[in-house]
Amino acid sequence: MDGRRADDAAIPVPSALRALVRDCLDEIDDLVGRYLSHVSEFDGYQGTVPAEDLRETARASMELLLRLVGGLPVAEELRSLPERLGRRRARQGVPLERLLQAVRMDFQVLWNAFVERIAPLDLPDLTRSAVRVWDAVEFHTVSVHAAYLDQVAVLARERERERTALMGRLLSSGGRDQQLVAQVATMLQVGVQADFAVAVVAPEVQQDLRRTVAVRLTGQVTHLQDHNGALVLIAQLPHAADAVPDRWLHDVPCALAPVARGLAQVPDTVGVAEAIAATLDGTETGPVTLGDAWMSVAAARMGTMAGMLADSVLARLRPLPPQERDRLLETVLTYCRTGSVSGTTRELYCHRNTVLNRLSRFSELTGFQPTNPRDAATVLFALRCAGEGTA
Repeated sequence: MDGRRADDAAIPVPSALRALVRDCLDEIDDLVGRYLSHVSEFDGYQGTVPAEDLRETARASMELLLRLVGGLPVAEELRSLPERLGRRRARQGVPLERLLQAVRMDFQVLWNAFVERIAPLDLPDLTRSAVRVWDAVEFHTVSVHAAYLDQVAVLARERERERTALMGRLLSSGGRDQQLVAQVATMLQVGVQADFAVAVVAPEVQQDLRRTVAVRLTGQVTHLQDHNGALVLIAQLPHAADAVPDRWLHDVPCALAPVARGLAQVPDTVGVAEAIAATLDGTETGPVTLGDAWMSVAAARMGTMAGMLADSVLARLRPLPPQERDRLLETVLTYCRTGSVSGTTRELYCHRNTVLNRLSRFSELTGFQPTNPRDAATVLFALRCAGEGTA
């Protein structure tokens, strides 16, 4: 029932019903008292809605409904009541189910009041008007419901803006402001010493991450933050978990930082994730950890020293013919990845002596032996600094 139908003078109102409406308007305080005796005991209303507020809105709602049922004029202030009521109860935190139960209680109170005031012989005529009464109550209920949901959405956006602003301050503070850390913990409803997963994705993967959080991290405390042009996920780890569960992000291309041990460590951990993200090339199919990317991160942090290191280790390979140089590097990288000569021969489809000769030739030229763990690490890092190959 819309506003036009509810009080359209063209719709005939039985004279007996209109008389009942006027009688009830004269005794509206009695109807309000009956209504309050039921609703004031509802869970979600006690201690949430002040008694005077409940009484005032009950009186206005009852008057609105009576005027709609009786086809009487409705002032604009009264007509806007459902929207104001729905928004107010949302701000007060009244559960929607309880609010709708309370609004529909109007029908019971009104109908009982009509039945009490009518002669038994006129009851059949009143029964035929039941639809009109119910339509008025339903119009009121639907309007309150819509306003409540709209206000809930407004409040959710406001809370998200507050969370984003507060988290932004935390990330900028480096976690050194303990009062701010406590504020963020309160906002997220987590412990200050809780452990958190931190991941960063590039703009083109943001929707994938949002869908993953919505589907797989249901029930977990999570926060998504736009930061430095990327999307950051901060998620509290399950109790007693010492690592990020594999199922959370296993197929999301992202930079996954080490676990943040406590909320104050989150800013530094986000910085690590951003450093990892800066090394990604878009070919990833899942999370990239610091253990995976540390060489690239370190090389990027070295600046001009990276090129100097690469030159000092690899310079004597430069005069070689490109084909020979590529074969040596391929053999060294494969050996470092497999950890054995036999594994290298299988991957490269060549004889064992060929592999040994190439490793020896590399050692002669560079002074670094790939079979020595320390030398191997230096060679691999130099190659990364030069932007060549992965082990």
